[in-house]
Amino acid sequence: MTGVPGRLVLFRLAGRRCAFDLAEVAEVTELPAVYPVPLAPPSFKGVMNCHGRLVSLLDLGGYLGLESSREGGKVLVLDRRIADLALWVDEVERIIPVAEVLSEREGEEVHIKQLLTIHDGEVPLLSALDLVEKLDAELQVIIHSPNGDRGDSRRREAT
Repeated sequence: MTGVPGRLVLFRLAGRRCAFDLAEVAEVTELPAVYPVPLAPPSFKGVMNCHGRLVSLLDLGGYLGLESSREGGKVLVLDRRIADLALWVDEVERIIPVAEVLSEREGEEVHIKQLLTIHDGEVPLLSALDLVEKLDAELQVIIHSPNGDRGDSRRREAT
């Protein structure tokens, strides 16, 4: 396949199988202790310690409008060259080589780079770089909004 990376990490969000290019993921880990950040948008669960540095933890399912991840799950820590960001997902299935991709077509949603067909179904390939760029743009709007709205309904109710 021409536009598909060498290896993919398959994971689940709200029962839906998805994939990232393995080169975008630095490591997969258990959910560590997470420390909340006041006034952060609801999909940001807080920060975690990742080898001595603070990394933001994003509930990927919640952010994409799917069901939020439940207790437990796994964390995909993105390559630091992309962002100091970790993504909370329901489970990580396996890593597959590009040879298992039977066909590919362009994604139909903003966050889906391509739809890949493998032997047991279709898998949306997400782009960590596109995801980070979208998050950054959304956070810039929040930071620069005149009322300081962080997208958190609890804050609005308290004022």
